[in-house]
Amino acid sequence: MKRISLALLLSIHVYASSPASWELSQYADFIKGKLKNLSLTRDGTLEPGPAIAAALPLGEVSLWSMAAAPDGSVYLGTGPKGRIYRWKNSAKSLELVATLPEPHVFALSIAPDGGVYAAGSPGGNIYKLGANEAKLFAQTGAKFLWSLLATSSGVFAGGDDGRIFRTTATVSEVYYESGQSNVTALALASNGMLLAGSDPNGILYRISGKGKAQVLYDAPFTEIRSVLPQKNGEILFLAMGGAAARRSQSATQPGSAAPAGTMPQVTTTITVTEEAQAGIDLKPKPAAPATPQTPAATPVVSSMLDVPGLDRSAIYRLNSDLTVDSLFVTKEESLFDIAEWNGKIYFSSDRQGRIYRLDGDRAATMLLESGESEVGRLLHTPAGWLAAVTTSPKLLQIADNPTPPYEFESPVHEASNIALWGALNTTAPASLRFESRSGNSAKADATWSDWQPLQGSNVQSPAARYIQWRFRGNQDFKLHSATLNYLPRNQPPVIKSLTAVLLMVPSNAPKTQAAATTSSTYTLTITDTGEASSATSAGTASLLASRPAGRQLMLSWVAEDPDTDTLQYSLHFRAEDETQWKLLKQELTDTSLSLDADTLADGRYLFRVTASDTLSNPSAVARSSEFDSVPVQLDQTAPTLEATLTGGALAIRCKDDASPIRRIEYSINAGRWILLDASDGIYDSREESANTTLTLPAGESLVTIRAFDASLNVVLRKLILRR
Repeated sequence: MKRISLALLLSIHVYASSPASWELSQYADFIKGKLKNLSLTRDGTLEPGPAIAAALPLGEVSLWSMAAAPDGSVYLGTGPKGRIYRWKNSAKSLELVATLPEPHVFALSIAPDGGVYAAGSPGGNIYKLGANEAKLFAQTGAKFLWSLLATSSGVFAGGDDGRIFRTTATVSEVYYESGQSNVTALALASNGMLLAGSDPNGILYRISGKGKAQVLYDAPFTEIRSVLPQKNGEILFLAMGGAAARRSQSATQPGSAAPAGTMPQVTTTITVTEEAQAGIDLKPKPAAPATPQTPAATPVVSSMLDVPGLDRSAIYRLNSDLTVDSLFVTKEESLFDIAEWNGKIYFSSDRQGRIYRLDGDRAATMLLESGESEVGRLLHTPAGWLAAVTTSPKLLQIADNPTPPYEFESPVHEASNIALWGALNTTAPASLRFESRSGNSAKADATWSDWQPLQGSNVQSPAARYIQWRFRGNQDFKLHSATLNYLPRNQPPVIKSLTAVLLMVPSNAPKTQAAATTSSTYTLTITDTGEASSATSAGTASLLASRPAGRQLMLSWVAEDPDTDTLQYSLHFRAEDETQWKLLKQELTDTSLSLDADTLADGRYLFRVTASDTLSNPSAVARSSEFDSVPVQLDQTAPTLEATLTGGALAIRCKDDASPIRRIEYSINAGRWILLDASDGIYDSREESANTTLTLPAGESLVTIRAFDASLNVVLRKLILRR
């Protein structure tokens, strides 16, 4: 932190020793904030951007299509009332020019002579707009018409049956059958050939004549949404998930059905009515019977499922040699339209209604964030850009040039704890006016502090858990990064558990192995002469098995520090009937400790671990936490056992001062152990008895008796009976 205010210095004794920082420097950082009249490059630079000059709302549910006429007028197709509007010369309002019998106008096109054509769906009829009316131009028999292209050689229409229709003053025909479900885009290449995009396989076609086509590209997406031919012969096109399916679903929702009197759909003929010519029969598809159909409810088509992590949209360039370059691919949003102006490519999306400019292959600048849900169509006019908002429909007029004031509001940042705010260091010029506010709720609301200007670069907002900053300006600038330094309050360690385990350790086991040893194996080796290997020169020694020297008490704990400080520990203990804690060990950095259990007498003990972050903080601000174990029963003394054997009657009485008796059993002549039932039916107290009648063989018999307490201490006795 370059500078720390006096208030920060006076309060530092309750805060951590090292400041933290929050930096915005990448595209992904800045895009999370709110941008007004700002552009954002892919390398993470904020700079002045265009403004929305006007937003003209439509009293409709959806705005589907947009087309520009040679006189500067722009026509808009809507739904679900089949209305067509016109915008003229920077007008501040829209003019209703026609209403189709069908509820949705998914496609519009302007012929070279200025004629305006509209496609009505569901119904598949083509209309030509006249003076304040729409005259029926052709019936295609398709349910939905997604695309329309009016050329000097006829009007082409792409429908939901994968067919492309062509109509002129003298000819009406099926021009091409793609075998796809939908023809979603039509365009005219620089050489005069027809270009078509399809759904659901995302295929781009070049159609050289009736029934003749070449596949130019099979995209890894469901739909070719928009096709933009270039004068040099290159073709730009946009591929995405299935928007046609979504539009079809919208068209069949309640309230969007065709009104009464809608013309019936015909699957086998196209009738051109403008010149009053007779209908011309078309050859039906081989699998489809030539039976007229009556209007029926259109089945709902499910929309595409967006899968996180997969590409959602892409912009491609088809070169003259038929190679394809990927110009831009995104996983985060769906792209809906592409347009060209001044040699640059522009495209729109569904994420905050953003409009982008493609400055190079995969190098896009977020030109404007409208805050709308989806910009479906994009068009440049002499008055600037026009953007069609699909839902909550409106027409946005966007200036070509940067327009002040420029404003940015950062996302909310959470410190690890209550924090003191330091300097906000940026690459911006002094002309930008920065402010900040803070609070303790994750969402900025009325409980937060007011916006306060920075003093120099120092934030003046009160200490809190959350912070946000913003700037405003009217002059040209570039902001590459902004770093806010802050000092979070030091948080105490968190101890999650403390456990104690009693381990048996052989007398010859190294101390370092004590923690890993849970049982012992005792070995006695005899030589082939029958002598013990441990015999001494003084004579034959007794054969003694090695027994455990004692038990180790293993204490272990789990702790962590919210500030990732280095922790050290101390351990204390006390008996349950004592009042003062005794120190076992201090300044530990490991999270376990092993001690000789024999140093503690039998009884119930409590253990306490204290964790401190003093290694990472000055003593004045270091924090510590304590954690007490549950009572731990230490019982290392075997029970006492009394046994009598009279005749065959065996009577046993066992007692333990520390823990309950858990088991009494016997063995005859080193045979298997036989468990005895407790006299009262259950082993649950410190004094238990057991009785049984033995059947012993003739001669001398060895009866071995043993008993265990709850701590697995064992006592053994032997009885010898001679018969």
